[in-house]
Amino acid sequence: KQPLASVNLLGVELNIGSALPETVELHEVPDVEYRYVVVDNRTVLVDPGTRKIVKIIQ
Repeated sequence: KQPLASVNLLGVELNIGSALPETVELHEVPDVEYRYVVVDNRTVLVDPGTRKIVKIIQ
């Protein structure tokens, strides 16, 4: 698979517990309940039910 392009989210703070806008496409992680997106070259795990950030991987 090709790596995902990093997105830039102006006005959104990347902190654990911050919610991502509905406009951000979340991608599946096999066998894991969370989804992910790459923001500012950091992988961000997100709870798909709340869209809140649960982990930021530098």
